[in-house]
Amino acid sequence: MFCPIMVDMSNKKVLIAGGGKIAYRKAKYFLNYKAKVEVVSPEFKQDFFKLEEEYRGQISLISDTYNKKYIYGSFLVIGATSSRNVNRQIALDCQELNILCNISDKKEESTFISPGVVDKEGLIISISTMGKFPYLSRRLQEELEDRYSRFDKEYMDLLEELRKVVLSKYKDKSRQIYEHSLSLNKGQLKEFLTELKNQNIYEGE
Repeated sequence: MFCPIMVDMSNKKVLIAGGGKIAYRKAKYFLNYKAKVEVVSPEFKQDFFKLEEEYRGQISLISDTYNKKYIYGSFLVIGATSSRNVNRQIALDCQELNILCNISDKKEESTFISPGVVDKEGLIISISTMGKFPYLSRRLQEELEDRYSRFDKEYMDLLEELRKVVLSKYKDKSRQIYEHSLSLNKGQLKEFLTELKNQNIYEGE
């Protein structure tokens, strides 16, 4: 059974076998979370070379066919080649070495799944249909992006600061304050936070 967790990927090696669209999408995803990405393929989609420029020192492109030697030391492995046999071998090699793998063309051989993600740098929502109907994940992701668009990094930083004030001064009113704060836009939230800091506005209630 798959368990949804969040993992710090900073400087962890991710090996991706494949040079096409799926491999590119996975590479970009993990680069965004500061992983060290190695991509092995005889050929690469042109966009990979743009990634190499953008994430210089964080991604390595290896012009070769898949070989077991490339997965040693990997935290995660992605099998995204155009060959069913190669992807199957990647799954077997990862199983032998106890390395988590995602096999793009066969969910049953995967030991982890990359969910759809709404990332607001402080608010992260992940969505997955467990490979049953990925289109639904993408649809929900778009809806959530729109619905929670105001929860950007600045807004979440304000909420973090508000929480600290509440825990130090208004602990018994926390739910009431939290509910009210979530109804405010960014400007209103800043004003409310200033009021909370400067006076006991809930005193005596």
